[in-house]
Amino acid sequence: MHLLMLDTCVWLELASKKSELPILAAIEYLVSENIVNILIPNLVKEEFERNKDRVANQTRQRLSQECKLVKGIIESFGGENKQQAIDVINDVNHRLPILSEANYMTISRVEALFKDAVEVSVTDTAKLKAAHRAIAKLAPFHSGKNSMADAVLIETFDEFRLMNVSDYESFRFVTVNHTDFSDRDHRKPHPDFSGIFDQKTTLFFITPNAALSDLADPEEVEFETGHGWEEETRGLFEILEAMDELIDKIWYNRHCNRAHGIASGRVTIIPDGTKRYGNDVIHESIWAGAQAAAKEVEEKYEDTGPWDDFEWGMLNGKLSALRWVLGDDWDNLDT
Repeated sequence: MHLLMLDTCVWLELASKKSELPILAAIEYLVSENIVNILIPNLVKEEFERNKDRVANQTRQRLSQECKLVKGIIESFGGENKQQAIDVINDVNHRLPILSEANYMTISRVEALFKDAVEVSVTDTAKLKAAHRAIAKLAPFHSGKNSMADAVLIETFDEFRLMNVSDYESFRFVTVNHTDFSDRDHRKPHPDFSGIFDQKTTLFFITPNAALSDLADPEEVEFETGHGWEEETRGLFEILEAMDELIDKIWYNRHCNRAHGIASGRVTIIPDGTKRYGNDVIHESIWAGAQAAAKEVEEKYEDTGPWDDFEWGMLNGKLSALRWVLGDDWDNLDT
């Protein structure tokens, strides 16, 4: 059996986005089959209770605003059949109270999972360890924010892991809060959490589908959503997955440029330990690791280039835009 702990923000995503309902169904399936146990700190349960109404109402309000916006555009610029489109929008707008109820149906599914979960209380020991992180400016306090709740959650996860290390095949922590928990590559935990995540039996994820990918066969899981409404905007998990693919492909292109530089003599491979750095040299072990990573990218994606200047610009532009949406500065193209 595997242990799964989701951050509060992940539960709220699952409860409010139709696009995430298959993931919720997969979790329900894994729990019912005794493949996964869910860990719920009382802090997560309390945060979910405080925020569930706000999230449900925000979905309804956003849909209402989008209906008004689209209706206004159609009224101003629609053609001879614009009334038919307006009638459809009015129908959706009238059904918004029903859509809100659909949100609460999903919330009730999450709360049912909470009832079957392993619930733990935050201990004084976990709080003390979180305080030590704050004093030392260790993640999740490295960005200067008051992240005490996040620190308490990760310490509670680790405390449970150490007390039950022989009871589970793996311990999996999922959060979309990459600012506080992730390294520069958001898929990896911040180095300050190296004592918790070994990425072998104790695993870190920024999307729940990545955390479940090796546990659930989609053909074995029957996804019954049927809520009768469509989520037009992209979900956060979908954005993060698109970013991961863009990061891999942009890094791979840069790797190919480096390989061309080596082949042409512009870049020299030098022995490990040589105290020489710059764009014209690369150490043997780093190059070996880069070649192995490049092979993984080639096996993972069908399209790895080469791309012309326009396609290359599109890749970089997409990554910059998605990162900006999630709070980064414009033109952040680090890989």
